[in-house]
Amino acid sequence: MASVANLEPVEVDVILSGLVQLVSTTDKTSLVSPLNILTTPPFMSFLPFDRYTDVSEFNISGERTEFDLSWLTDNNDATCNTNGDLGYITASLDTPHPLTWVRVVVSDTAYLDQFELSYQLNGSSVSTPCAHPRSVRVDDRTLDISCPTYVVSHVTVSGVIVRGLCSLYISGGRNVALKQTADQPGTFDEWHASNAVDGDPGIPDDYRSIRSTCSHTAPGLGDSAYWRVIFSNDVDINRFIIYNRREPSRLDCCEYRLINFTLVAFPSSGQNRNYSYTDPGGPAQQVYTVVPSPQIGFPVKTVYIHIRNNRQDERLTLCEFYAFGEVVCPVGKFGRQCERDCNCANQTEACFVSTGGCPSGCVAGYTGEDCYTGKLNKLAQSNASFRRSQ
Repeated sequence: MASVANLEPVEVDVILSGLVQLVSTTDKTSLVSPLNILTTPPFMSFLPFDRYTDVSEFNISGERTEFDLSWLTDNNDATCNTNGDLGYITASLDTPHPLTWVRVVVSDTAYLDQFELSYQLNGSSVSTPCAHPRSVRVDDRTLDISCPTYVVSHVTVSGVIVRGLCSLYISGGRNVALKQTADQPGTFDEWHASNAVDGDPGIPDDYRSIRSTCSHTAPGLGDSAYWRVIFSNDVDINRFIIYNRREPSRLDCCEYRLINFTLVAFPSSGQNRNYSYTDPGGPAQQVYTVVPSPQIGFPVKTVYIHIRNNRQDERLTLCEFYAFGEVVCPVGKFGRQCERDCNCANQTEACFVSTGGCPSGCVAGYTGEDCYTGKLNKLAQSNASFRRSQ
């Protein structure tokens, strides 16, 4: 089985909507196209803003024409690698993320069990194998691989599986803040706190759009101005994205209000610890990204954002707050609110919280990504039989 250590890589930088990827092959004449990076999967069956979405717009630099890898970037799981010399693929993330799980799609079932997954921690040049990967067969060609770890800058898939690789997806977590409970001590007009977790950051320089989808504290609150989100379940969070009130045409208002903001994440009550980040200042940003490093070391229950910088205007406005990560479910539960039961052959194991997939496979008679296909069919047949008997 091929390994990263004994291959001489060719490195080609690829810019993919802010994500830079590095693909290494054994062929120095290779042309490389970008992989698929997921920030929140089109294969998830939740609300539209809760799904993982594929970053599909990209520009490529360092192109070579002898060896085409466009099969990896065409959003088509039916087009696959045909070059047996391709030993491994490494994705280099411009913005490091905690590695949670990846999805691979292959051309033949025989390749699924012949994989190696490794990573480089942020700031390190050493490739570390995933020590205890957990894998789930979604179908005959698709495998989800879980490898929770610290913040990484590179993810590598190697082994025989690369010979039949069709697609590679890297999960960046789902937006666990979507539609959660939000509040603020006072509200200006109709700029409710809940507007900042509705999944819509609004249209820049469109006051009607901004008014309907942004939060805004009442004037005169002083240092007591804050915005808060309370999660219905504890969540593991790997990064925050905050959309400012984007009105660049109005020089007197309002992007500067977020300068020097402070974000504080708290665990459930009874735990005396928190994570805190304060914006270092400088020009106001339309979008702020906060990637905790090291990671937040506890499940989060509440996040506050407040401004206390002794300035004249102390109103707080947010147009969208994203918290990417995953809900913390007890063993045997999965789903956005841990509302669904795992349906695993091994009833004592934890299924994938993101999909319900089971490393031990589904209970006999059930199939599907979440092991519920058979159950749903049986329920439908049972309901039909009940209706016929009435």
